[in-house]
Amino acid sequence: MNKSTLKYLLLGGIIGPVWFTTVTLICASLRPHYNHLSQFISELGATGTGNANIMNWIGFIPSGLMIAVFGISLIMLLPKSLIASIGSNLIIVFGLGMVVAGNFSCDMGCPREGSLENLIHDKISGSIFLLVVIGILLLGISFRNYPRMRSFWIYSVISGLLAMGFLMALITSIESYTTSGLWQRLFLGTIYLWCGIIGYQMFKSSHNVDVV
Repeated sequence: MNKSTLKYLLLGGIIGPVWFTTVTLICASLRPHYNHLSQFISELGATGTGNANIMNWIGFIPSGLMIAVFGISLIMLLPKSLIASIGSNLIIVFGLGMVVAGNFSCDMGCPREGSLENLIHDKISGSIFLLVVIGILLLGISFRNYPRMRSFWIYSVISGLLAMGFLMALITSIESYTTSGLWQRLFLGTIYLWCGIIGYQMFKSSHNVDVV
Protein backbone atom coordinates (compact mmCIF):
# COMPACT_ATOMS: atom_id res chain seq x y z
CA MET A 1 0.00 0.00 0.00
CA ASN A 2 1.48 3.33 -1.03
CA LYS A 3 2.02 6.30 1.23
CA SER A 4 -0.72 8.48 -0.29
CA THR A 5 -3.33 5.78 0.34
CA LEU A 6 -2.22 5.30 3.94
CA LYS A 7 -2.58 9.02 4.54
CA TYR A 8 -6.31 8.87 3.82
CA LEU A 9 -6.83 5.83 6.03
CA LEU A 10 -5.96 8.10 8.96
CA LEU A 11 -9.22 9.94 8.33
CA GLY A 12 -11.04 6.93 9.77
CA GLY A 13 -10.03 8.24 13.19
CA ILE A 14 -11.98 11.43 12.45
CA ILE A 15 -14.90 10.22 10.34
CA GLY A 16 -15.67 7.11 12.41
CA PRO A 17 -16.36 8.95 15.70
CA VAL A 18 -18.24 11.79 13.98
CA TRP A 19 -20.34 9.29 12.06
CA PHE A 20 -21.16 7.26 15.19
CA THR A 21 -22.09 10.36 17.19
CA THR A 22 -24.33 11.64 14.40
CA VAL A 23 -26.20 8.35 14.03
CA THR A 24 -26.58 8.10 17.81
CA LEU A 25 -28.15 11.57 18.00
CA ILE A 26 -30.47 10.82 15.09
CA CYS A 27 -31.63 7.50 16.55
CA ALA A 28 -32.11 9.06 19.99
CA SER A 29 -34.25 11.82 18.48
CA LEU A 30 -36.48 9.12 16.98
CA ARG A 31 -36.94 7.40 20.35
CA PRO A 32 -39.51 9.18 22.59
CA HIS A 33 -38.38 9.58 26.20
CA TYR A 34 -34.87 8.29 25.52
CA ASN A 35 -32.50 9.67 28.18
CA HIS A 36 -28.85 10.26 27.27
CA LEU A 37 -27.89 10.60 30.95
CA SER A 38 -29.21 7.26 32.14
CA GLN A 39 -29.47 4.99 29.10
CA PHE A 40 -26.72 3.20 27.21
CA ILE A 41 -26.11 3.96 23.54
CA SER A 42 -26.57 0.25 22.85
CA GLU A 43 -30.21 0.55 23.94
CA LEU A 44 -30.82 2.40 20.67
CA GLY A 45 -29.92 -0.80 18.85
CA ALA A 46 -31.51 -3.25 21.28
CA THR A 47 -33.35 -6.24 19.83
CA GLY A 48 -37.02 -5.51 19.19
CA THR A 49 -36.77 -1.73 19.54
CA GLY A 50 -37.66 0.84 16.91
CA ASN A 51 -34.91 1.91 14.47
CA ALA A 52 -32.50 -0.64 15.97
CA ASN A 53 -31.24 -1.58 12.50
CA ILE A 54 -30.26 2.04 11.84
CA MET A 55 -28.17 2.19 15.02
CA ASN A 56 -26.54 -1.20 14.42
CA TRP A 57 -26.03 -1.33 10.66
CA ILE A 58 -25.52 2.36 9.94
CA GLY A 59 -24.00 3.36 13.29
CA PHE A 60 -21.98 0.66 15.02
CA ILE A 61 -20.72 -1.34 12.05
CA PRO A 62 -19.49 1.39 9.64
CA SER A 63 -18.02 3.44 12.49
CA GLY A 64 -16.22 0.41 13.88
CA LEU A 65 -14.73 -0.40 10.49
CA MET A 66 -13.49 3.17 10.06
CA ILE A 67 -11.81 3.13 13.47
CA ALA A 68 -10.24 -0.26 12.67
CA VAL A 69 -8.87 1.22 9.44
CA PHE A 70 -7.46 4.10 11.48
CA GLY A 71 -5.68 1.55 13.68
CA ILE A 72 -4.23 -0.15 10.61
CA SER A 73 -2.87 3.18 9.37
CA LEU A 74 -1.16 3.70 12.75
CA ILE A 75 0.64 0.38 12.38
CA MET A 76 1.79 1.27 8.87
CA LEU A 77 2.79 4.88 9.46
CA LEU A 78 4.33 4.89 12.92
CA PRO A 79 7.94 3.73 13.27
CA LYS A 80 8.02 0.08 14.26
CA SER A 81 8.18 -0.72 17.96
CA LEU A 82 6.56 -3.37 20.14
CA ILE A 83 4.66 -0.85 22.28
CA ALA A 84 3.33 1.09 19.29
CA SER A 85 2.38 -2.12 17.51
CA ILE A 86 0.43 -3.47 20.48
CA GLY A 87 -1.27 -0.12 21.03
CA SER A 88 -2.27 0.19 17.37
CA ASN A 89 -3.59 -3.37 17.30
CA LEU A 90 -5.74 -2.63 20.34
CA ILE A 91 -7.26 0.31 18.45
CA ILE A 92 -8.08 -2.14 15.65
CA VAL A 93 -9.63 -4.56 18.17
CA PHE A 94 -11.76 -1.73 19.53
CA GLY A 95 -13.07 -0.92 16.06
CA LEU A 96 -13.77 -4.56 15.21
CA GLY A 97 -15.42 -4.98 18.60
CA MET A 98 -17.86 -2.22 17.64
CA VAL A 99 -18.67 -4.22 14.51
CA VAL A 100 -19.37 -7.32 16.61
CA ALA A 101 -21.48 -5.26 19.04
CA GLY A 102 -23.53 -4.07 16.08
CA ASN A 103 -24.09 -7.62 14.89
CA PHE A 104 -25.00 -8.94 18.34
CA SER A 105 -27.33 -6.38 19.89
CA CYS A 106 -28.35 -6.38 23.53
CA ASP A 107 -31.84 -7.22 24.77
CA MET A 108 -34.30 -4.40 25.41
CA GLY A 109 -32.92 -2.27 28.24
CA CYS A 110 -29.47 -3.91 27.91
CA PRO A 111 -29.81 -6.02 31.09
CA ARG A 112 -26.77 -7.66 32.67
CA GLU A 113 -28.36 -11.08 32.09
CA GLY A 114 -30.41 -12.19 29.12
CA SER A 115 -30.10 -13.93 25.78
CA LEU A 116 -26.87 -15.29 24.30
CA GLU A 117 -26.80 -12.33 21.92
CA ASN A 118 -27.12 -9.99 24.90
CA LEU A 119 -24.28 -11.81 26.69
CA ILE A 120 -21.98 -11.54 23.65
CA HIS A 121 -22.75 -7.83 23.29
CA ASP A 122 -22.11 -7.19 26.97
CA LYS A 123 -18.83 -9.11 27.14
CA ILE A 124 -17.49 -7.66 23.90
CA SER A 125 -18.35 -4.09 24.91
CA GLY A 126 -16.71 -4.38 28.32
CA SER A 127 -13.59 -5.96 26.89
CA ILE A 128 -13.01 -3.46 24.09
CA PHE A 129 -13.59 -0.52 26.44
CA LEU A 130 -10.70 -1.69 28.60
CA LEU A 131 -8.49 -2.64 25.66
CA VAL A 132 -8.82 0.71 23.88
CA VAL A 133 -7.74 2.52 27.06
CA ILE A 134 -4.64 0.32 27.26
CA GLY A 135 -4.01 0.94 23.56
CA ILE A 136 -4.10 4.71 23.96
CA LEU A 137 -1.80 4.59 26.98
CA LEU A 138 0.72 2.42 25.11
CA LEU A 139 0.64 4.66 22.05
CA GLY A 140 1.07 7.70 24.27
CA ILE A 141 4.17 6.19 25.84
CA SER A 142 5.52 5.27 22.40
CA PHE A 143 4.99 8.82 21.10
CA ARG A 144 7.81 10.02 23.37
CA ASN A 145 10.27 8.36 21.00
CA TYR A 146 8.82 9.83 17.78
CA PRO A 147 9.78 13.48 17.15
CA ARG A 148 6.69 14.18 15.05
CA MET A 149 4.29 12.90 17.73
CA ARG A 150 6.28 13.71 20.89
CA SER A 151 4.12 16.72 21.73
CA PHE A 152 1.08 14.43 21.94
CA TRP A 153 2.41 11.83 24.34
CA ILE A 154 1.27 13.63 27.51
CA TYR A 155 -2.15 14.35 25.97
CA SER A 156 -2.48 10.66 25.06
CA VAL A 157 -1.55 9.43 28.54
CA ILE A 158 -3.93 11.93 30.15
CA SER A 159 -6.68 10.83 27.75
CA GLY A 160 -6.08 7.19 28.64
CA LEU A 161 -6.15 7.87 32.37
CA LEU A 162 -9.23 10.07 32.07
CA ALA A 163 -11.01 7.43 30.02
CA MET A 164 -10.10 4.83 32.65
CA GLY A 165 -11.64 7.04 35.32
CA PHE A 166 -14.86 7.40 33.31
CA LEU A 167 -14.91 3.64 32.75
CA MET A 168 -14.61 2.96 36.47
CA ALA A 169 -17.42 5.45 37.13
CA LEU A 170 -19.52 3.70 34.49
CA ILE A 171 -18.97 0.31 36.11
CA THR A 172 -19.90 1.57 39.58
CA SER A 173 -23.05 3.26 38.21
CA ILE A 174 -24.47 0.11 36.66
CA GLU A 175 -26.31 -0.91 39.83
CA SER A 176 -28.47 2.23 39.81
CA TYR A 177 -28.30 3.10 36.08
CA THR A 178 -29.11 6.72 36.92
CA THR A 179 -25.92 8.14 35.37
CA SER A 180 -24.68 5.21 33.28
CA GLY A 181 -25.41 6.98 30.00
CA LEU A 182 -23.50 10.06 31.10
CA TRP A 183 -20.36 8.13 32.08
CA GLN A 184 -20.48 6.06 28.91
CA ARG A 185 -20.67 9.18 26.78
CA LEU A 186 -17.84 10.86 28.65
CA PHE A 187 -15.78 7.70 28.19
CA LEU A 188 -16.48 7.39 24.47
CA GLY A 189 -16.13 11.15 23.98
CA THR A 190 -12.60 11.00 25.41
CA ILE A 191 -11.71 8.02 23.20
CA TYR A 192 -13.22 9.51 20.07
CA LEU A 193 -11.64 12.92 20.64
CA TRP A 194 -8.24 11.24 20.93
CA CYS A 195 -8.82 9.32 17.70
CA GLY A 196 -9.81 12.51 15.91
CA ILE A 197 -6.92 14.61 17.19
CA ILE A 198 -4.26 11.96 16.54
CA GLY A 199 -5.78 11.10 13.15
CA TYR A 200 -5.79 14.77 12.13
CA GLN A 201 -2.27 15.42 13.39
CA MET A 202 -0.83 12.42 11.56
CA PHE A 203 -2.82 13.22 8.42
CA LYS A 204 -1.55 16.81 8.46
CA SER A 205 2.08 15.75 8.88
CA SER A 206 1.94 12.47 6.94
CA HIS A 207 4.04 13.85 4.10
CA ASN A 208 6.91 13.84 6.60
CA VAL A 209 6.16 10.48 8.21
CA ASP A 210 8.16 7.51 7.02
CA VAL A 211 6.19 4.39 6.15
CA VAL A 212 7.89 1.40 7.74
